[in-house]
This record gives sequence, C-alpha cells and structure tokens, in this order.
Amino acid sequence: MKKQMVRLLALLALGMVAGGVLVTVHLGGQIDEITHKNQLLSQQLGLCEDELTQLKKSMGEKEKKVVSGIEPRISILDKDMARLEEKNTILVLEKQVRQWMEPLQGEEVKKLNYALVPKIIDDRIVEFEGANYRLKVKLLVIDANIIIYVEAIKEKITRPVTQPEEAPKKSELKPQIFFLANHITKTN
Repeated sequence: MKKQMVRLLALLALGMVAGGVLVTVHLGGQIDEITHKNQLLSQQLGLCEDELTQLKKSMGEKEKKVVSGIEPRISILDKDMARLEEKNTILVLEKQVRQWMEPLQGEEVKKLNYALVPKIIDDRIVEFEGANYRLKVKLLVIDANIIIYVEAIKEKITRPVTQPEEAPKKSELKPQIFFLANHITKTN
C-alpha cells in the first residue's frame, strides 16, 4: 500500500515538473516574439516622430521636395539562421543603416548626389552577435522617403592572435609619476 502511494506521489510530482517545463517552453517562445515586436514598434515610433518633425519643417517649403524618411529593406544571405535571430539581426542592421543615412534627412531631393548615396552603405561591415555582416546596396529609390534595398552577407569574425604587451618596469614608471607630481604641485 505504501509503495503504491509513493509511486502515485512520484508520478504526480513528475507530471507537475513535466507540465511546468512544457508551459515554460511554450511561454518562452511567446515572450521572445513579444519582446521582438516591442523593439520593432518602439523603433517605428521613433522613426514616425522623426518623419513628422521633418514634414513639419518642410510644410513651409511646399515646392521643394525634402528627404523626410529613410526605409531600409534588409535581406540576409544566410539560410542557417533561426527566425528570431534573423529578425533581431535585421532590426540592428536597419538601425545602423538609418544612422548612416540620417545626415540626408532634411536635405532637398534635387540637391542629392545620386551616385554617392549608395556608397554610404556599400561594403560597410556591421558586427553583431559574433559575426560580421557585409552590406551591399541592391536598389535605391530616392524621393521624399529614401527606400534602400540592402543584402547582408554573413561572415565569421577572424581576429589575429595578439601578444600581450609587456608591463612597464618600475624604473620606467617612477620618472613619469615624479614628473606628474611635480606638475601638479607647480600648477597648484
């Protein structure tokens, strides 16, 4: 009787633990999605606020077309990425492209040098989560909103092995410290 009771309690405890693990895994995926959507929406809100201020500035100049927004469209050429990792990487790359293109906002569209605009992004490298992403501009549409289509090519980071620098000897440090102490007392 006691053995059966112990077995039932063990099965009940095991079921509770397994159920807890399954619920945690299920909710973890939902939390990741919600976090990503939150970051995306906050970035879009900031962009809309910037675009609104640019539009308010250009309202007085109706005949002039002014760059008021930048819309990067990023595609990553790596099929081995997880969906969430790809979304987060695209979010970071879009933010970086907007940052590089930000000086163009408020500029008159007719005065832009169309040949130089893609070179702001072309062959730039962005480091994110242990990988380099080389950016290539595929298409650029210049209007009040600049739409830029960019391919990101994932590359592994290769860093050369460096030798640690030798620590300076005490005899080398004393004159520097002495000089600094003399300098401080002379200025005070």
